[in-house]
Amino acid sequence: MKIKSFFTKENICFTIIQTAYWAGFCILFAYLSPYILSLGCSNTQLGVIISANSLASIIGQPVFGYICDRSGSIKKVMIGSLLGGSVLAAIFYLTGSSYLAILFFSTVISFIIQAVYPLIDNWTVLDAQVNPTTNYGITRGIASLGYAATSAIVGGFFDKHGFQWMFILFIAMMVIAALGCMGPKDTNNSVEKEKVKFTDLKLLATNYGYVAFVVVATLLYVAFRSAHGFLATLMTQVGGSTEQLGYAWSVLGLSEVPALFLAGIILRKMKDSHLLFVSMCFFVLRVLLPSFAVTPTQLIWMTALQGLSYGLFLPASVSFIARITKRELSSTAQTFAVAMYAGVGNTVAGVVGGVLVDSIGVVNVYRIAEIIIAVLAVVFGMVVVSLDKKEKAAQAAAE
Repeated sequence: MKIKSFFTKENICFTIIQTAYWAGFCILFAYLSPYILSLGCSNTQLGVIISANSLASIIGQPVFGYICDRSGSIKKVMIGSLLGGSVLAAIFYLTGSSYLAILFFSTVISFIIQAVYPLIDNWTVLDAQVNPTTNYGITRGIASLGYAATSAIVGGFFDKHGFQWMFILFIAMMVIAALGCMGPKDTNNSVEKEKVKFTDLKLLATNYGYVAFVVVATLLYVAFRSAHGFLATLMTQVGGSTEQLGYAWSVLGLSEVPALFLAGIILRKMKDSHLLFVSMCFFVLRVLLPSFAVTPTQLIWMTALQGLSYGLFLPASVSFIARITKRELSSTAQTFAVAMYAGVGNTVAGVVGGVLVDSIGVVNVYRIAEIIIAVLAVVFGMVVVSLDKKEKAAQAAAE
């Protein structure tokens, strides 16, 4: 792809949407854990909030995805969600910082805001089918740069000026993202497609590849988030500060950029299902190595494996789902998958991880997670082999 061809209205707008959204997401959700811990809450209480937020996203993501498919508009739903989340954050800021207030408002905001990112991904991928110059990998990669820069800056900023700035900066980023949505065409309305009916959802339940991916990815996330969800606890254990935690989030975000930038090239040479398997193998190292960290610096650099794990997993999963599901179910399929692996995964991980960290220690949780993920990678590898055989058989029958 030539550099000139990237500077289209669609790419610029999607870059603004992605970057502002993920900067805001980092500002609020990445620092919610140290904020809660700074109030004197236990890891178990933190786990309850993480679980409540994840449960909210489980419900919100497929609901908003279905609304998009049913209404035929991604654009309107996204603008409403971003502005609605901003209003709630403003109320959150004005109501104080009690544990119950955090639990309630973070849950409601998660219901609305965490439904947005699979919609952004789906909107970009669908737009690319109409406009070949639209590049999901680069727009999402630039967003990861923004996430990394935000992490590096706001960690020290919150240390010096307080966590109350989370809400103000979050609102600003959501408003910018909503303004970015004004540019691209509403992809669902730019092509002819039938509006989905509720009964059409059974097509997803009978799709072997889709169901297998969702189940394996959900279990993988339970294991991964049970460990990684308590990165702040591990950082404190090795003697790190909130500022150093910010550096870890920054390295994590930066590591995604090369993988996302190269996603298009990789997927032209490698099947998306095969790339998913490779990413799962790197998830094994992603949780194994941090368990051996003894200094904040070591832990910070170990988060760089995010690029080879999640950085490959994200574009491969979006491509895989888009390829094996019907277009008119695209938003529902993408959001339901994310709701299951990121939502259900985080919910279970929040409760299980919090209890395990308090009982056996965060290091042991990381090492147990590594074993579980290794087994799941093998299982998905078997699924990929069976899918390849079915596709080859179908091609042979068609000839």
